[in-house]
Amino acid sequence: MKQLLKPYRHLTALFCVILLAALISHIAPPLAGVAWFGVVLYQLTQFAMSKGYRRGRVFFSALTPEQIKEFEDATKAAAKFIGDNSELFKSLQDKEKGFASLQKIPELMSSEAKRVDQLEAEVRKLRKHVASSMQTGVRWVGNVPFVTDDCAKALSSVLVLEAHKLGENAMRQLNKEQRSWESLVNLSREYLGIETKAGGALTPTDIPLPTIYMPQVIELVFKYGQARQYCTVFPLGAGTVKLPRLLAGEDAFGFLGAGTAGISQTVTQKEVTATLVTFTANKAGGLIRIPTELEEDTFIQLGQFLARYIARQLAKLEDTTLFLGDGTGTYANITGIGQFCVNNPTYLRVLKAGNTMATDATINDFRAMRGLVNAGVLANMAASGQTMAAYYLHPSLESLLVTFNTIGTPQIYIPGRNGQPATLDGWPIRWIGVSVANDNNAHPNGFIAFFGDLSFWYLGERGAPRVEISREVFFTTDELAMRALERIDFEAMALDAMSALQLPPA
Repeated sequence: MKQLLKPYRHLTALFCVILLAALISHIAPPLAGVAWFGVVLYQLTQFAMSKGYRRGRVFFSALTPEQIKEFEDATKAAAKFIGDNSELFKSLQDKEKGFASLQKIPELMSSEAKRVDQLEAEVRKLRKHVASSMQTGVRWVGNVPFVTDDCAKALSSVLVLEAHKLGENAMRQLNKEQRSWESLVNLSREYLGIETKAGGALTPTDIPLPTIYMPQVIELVFKYGQARQYCTVFPLGAGTVKLPRLLAGEDAFGFLGAGTAGISQTVTQKEVTATLVTFTANKAGGLIRIPTELEEDTFIQLGQFLARYIARQLAKLEDTTLFLGDGTGTYANITGIGQFCVNNPTYLRVLKAGNTMATDATINDFRAMRGLVNAGVLANMAASGQTMAAYYLHPSLESLLVTFNTIGTPQIYIPGRNGQPATLDGWPIRWIGVSVANDNNAHPNGFIAFFGDLSFWYLGERGAPRVEISREVFFTTDELAMRALERIDFEAMALDAMSALQLPPA
């Protein structure tokens, strides 16, 4: 830089003096006159020191001969530079690559900023999806399903932090040793990724529900319940949703005429008879009493218990509603398969009067159930090649089914083995715990069995189940409980897809 400015030292010095005067004028306006007078004095000094100055000669120029020469040299150098780089300056005038392109920089930066924001949002979604997909997966150990350790820790952590919000009485329900509370809370915050706050209680928004772990709890419900496993799970986009249901006896296709006579015939109208079915998201669930003292080393065990308990209870509630819902307020006015068949006797078989025990059912009763459903149900096959239609019975009825094998060959009842379900006359048997049990007691009006294709029954589900602490139980009974809630409804989307076997009145 020093070598570059050396040929123009007189002009450089003058420029610095002028710049200094302008700076003084800006900072201290009252001294502006003095500053610019200093510029005049400096320039007069340069005239006095100039080698080209002649005594007695009057100069009309504001620059000394040396300054004028440096200015001329600078002009020639600039002209030579432009001449030597004419192609460069031509390219700078290009609209796409020259100075005009610089005007596009703010717009490009704005668009790039938006793209970066979109990428960050996608990364967050991907991170959440990966976390969810990696964590989802129920594993079986000794015929007992387990969620992942992270899911178990999350459930226990939510429990601890909610109890911490409620106060000392709630924390004492978890652990009677007050000195352990701080470590439990800190451990819970660590598991859920919540930053520890100095002072002040946690607010509800500080405790995220383990939404990415809820799929594991739902997967456990699939393991325990037949309703969610074999019904068509339909997500409800609103609290009330209407869907069309096909009615029995719709028009069938047919020939229009024999041979070529049918070519010119008008195609007769074939109508599908349907009615609208209203799905209403009914809130259902229950409370779980916390069963044990919570320590740091029991976090996972308690979380596993909570996950399995919630899944079992939700599965039992769904199965009970699906098969035994009687349309009363007990089941939020939901009509299950049994009551549906009672309301439509075409699909109901009732044992003879006086036969009010499960053991009074015969193989003919079970076989007759298959003739009550639409023939298409018997032919409906799953992707695995297995029939979708099946029997649904209480596991205790196996002792009755075994007796059917004494009737003759082929074997009527085959127990399940090697991962294959038990079968009755070749049709799969799926065990449910809500129908009549073989307990040597009379069960008037009870339902022994169900047969058909459950995929024609829809389980409408609004959102995902919620798991949170029940404050109501704590305040009324001085107990701490966890609450699991879901919003569901069951509706038949085909009238003739299921049949029921019922015991007579007493």
